[in-house]
Amino acid sequence: MSREPDSSVAAAPLLFHDGLAQEERDPEVLARCLAEHYTVLDFGPRPGSRRSFLHRFVSAAAGELTLTCGYTSPIHGTIGETPGVGLINFCCVGSSVYTVDGHHLSLSPAQPLMLSPGMEYRYSVDHYNGLAFQVNMARLRDTAASIAGPAMSPRRFSACFAAPQLIPLEGDRRKLLLRLFRRELALLADPALLDQPELAHLAIDDLIYRTLVMVFCPDLGREDEGRASGAKDSARLRLFEELLEWIRAHLGESISLTVLERRSGYSRRALQLAFQQRFGCGPMQWIRRQRLEQARRALLQPEPDDNVSSIASRCGFSSLSMFSRDFASHFGLRPSELLREARRRPD
Repeated sequence: MSREPDSSVAAAPLLFHDGLAQEERDPEVLARCLAEHYTVLDFGPRPGSRRSFLHRFVSAAAGELTLTCGYTSPIHGTIGETPGVGLINFCCVGSSVYTVDGHHLSLSPAQPLMLSPGMEYRYSVDHYNGLAFQVNMARLRDTAASIAGPAMSPRRFSACFAAPQLIPLEGDRRKLLLRLFRRELALLADPALLDQPELAHLAIDDLIYRTLVMVFCPDLGREDEGRASGAKDSARLRLFEELLEWIRAHLGESISLTVLERRSGYSRRALQLAFQQRFGCGPMQWIRRQRLEQARRALLQPEPDDNVSSIASRCGFSSLSMFSRDFASHFGLRPSELLREARRRPD
């Protein structure tokens, strides 16, 4: 006997781009599509569901993430191990059961978020409307370390993501974070941003990673982590501020990551995480911005014998052509134009 589609689940709109969704009624075609992204060991409609099989789906890119939302009639299958790559599932309507490493995880609107950390898993899905995408497990750990503070090792957070997890919709903090997660997904569906370059620059994948990390590491970012931890963070912050002051005082000199490691005692990875958390970029990118800003100030208030070349050299740029190109890209005008305008102004 054929299972008829659950009208309430089938009629529910997808999380984004519902009007652009594709339909597939041939399970063999869908199996081949899944095999392009996953190690498919088994796939098919559940007994009694082949004749009414239906899959609606649409994908959206957010940085390195490809998120796919969809509706499916009852299916079952097995996905093989994917080391270093985790699966995120988010349930809007309907239900499904995943078996991962001996854990049975029942996904539903009451327990809507699941992480499978690269292990083989089996699934049995009823009529279901939700979201699925793969995440980089190393990036999850790096993001957690970045939120935790300067010089925090990503290894400390390995345990947070080592086992399959199911997140229930309970507790004010998790409810807030999951609500924010849905709003982040809504940006992908904003018609004003569709196919626009602004969407890439919003770094929605960073927001998604940070939100997921705070959901799966519930103590991360809390202010009550303890006095000892607070003292360590304070010491790290002081070291970081001292490093920033030293950099600002030596912009005219050659500064490499090796020099920064020696000055601060931070590892190269810890430096990258600390600058990313504080400024949203790596240390060398931040130094470049500081040098450009220093050069802009010098061009606006030049000494009598200053020229573009002398100012570029004084601010740590070894190549005049590269300085001119970077300056124009950053500020929207050539350094020679700014210097000429500054000399025209009356004292």
